[in-house]
Amino acid sequence: MTPPRRWERDRVVKTGVLGAMLALFGLALFIFVLPFAFPTPPPIITRFQSTVVFSPNEDGRRDVARINLRVYEPSDVDLEIVRDGETVATLLADEPLPPGWRSVAWDGRDDAGSVLPDGEYSIRLRARSGDKRFNTSRSITIDTAAPVAGVFRVESATLAAPGAGECRVTITSRDGGSVLLEALRPGGTAPVAHRGPRPAPAGKPVRWAWRGVGNGGDPVAPGLYIVRATLGDVPGNRTVLERTCWVGRMAGAITPPDPRPRTILGVSLRDTRGAPVPGGTPITLQFRRRTGVPGRTATPPLGDPVGAPVATTAGSARITTPAGIRPDALWLVAGTADGTAIALIAPGAAP
Repeated sequence: MTPPRRWERDRVVKTGVLGAMLALFGLALFIFVLPFAFPTPPPIITRFQSTVVFSPNEDGRRDVARINLRVYEPSDVDLEIVRDGETVATLLADEPLPPGWRSVAWDGRDDAGSVLPDGEYSIRLRARSGDKRFNTSRSITIDTAAPVAGVFRVESATLAAPGAGECRVTITSRDGGSVLLEALRPGGTAPVAHRGPRPAPAGKPVRWAWRGVGNGGDPVAPGLYIVRATLGDVPGNRTVLERTCWVGRMAGAITPPDPRPRTILGVSLRDTRGAPVPGGTPITLQFRRRTGVPGRTATPPLGDPVGAPVATTAGSARITTPAGIRPDALWLVAGTADGTAIALIAPGAAP
């Protein structure tokens, strides 16, 4: 028998390889097409969504958690709140649900009606439809703790070193969240100016140099204002803090800085950025009893007048401290004739 030639042997090998490749290709195509020919039916629950964190403290903000289900086919459903392996609240018990969406509310209470403590819980979902089963869970957190403030400081430019802002506000949040800053007249409800809400990362200061301009863009009247800071977190908890601030547009210093009764004081005035008030500006000087300190006390700073007012000019301002009263119990109030700028000056001990 004559042996096959070499090219015939190569053709046999190539034909075998090609056949094997075609077979593999056919198998891969079959595996790819098989799911489409015999599609897997969807689960009996196709959506399970819920609130992640909420605050059931009855303040009107995020008090209720929502749990949403989309049922693909009629099912009997159990929905429970579980902590440490034990069911603390039953929201659905063997509830027959038709296809479609179902929303369930949870107010953060247990089966006895008591508000549960803060912490992480599990929402356990179990569904049955004939022989089919669907079991899953997800986390939910109760958080009713109000944000904690770190630093909250409000400086009145009329009492502080020169710099931008009639009211210089600094606040930090230990927990992080957001902060809304507002300025209000004492006893008022509508803020005359605001900033935010803006992010307040944990431990990082948020600052506001309020220049005494209202929401409409016009300067506000000089006087005492309340600076309100509202810290908020994701669950909707709030912490509200307030400090007073004096909007004056003028600041001053006296010589000597630590006087005694019946001492003649020289008064120098500047604006809150540090520029001297023109010497010819008409000024009225008046002592008032010190009943509060802006930024430190909630009470208005100015009590009854003490002694007669002195009309003068910024370049030659002089006044004598009254007899029988410690100067550190007084404010020296310097105001322009048109009332647009008022400085509080603390004789004696710093406020």
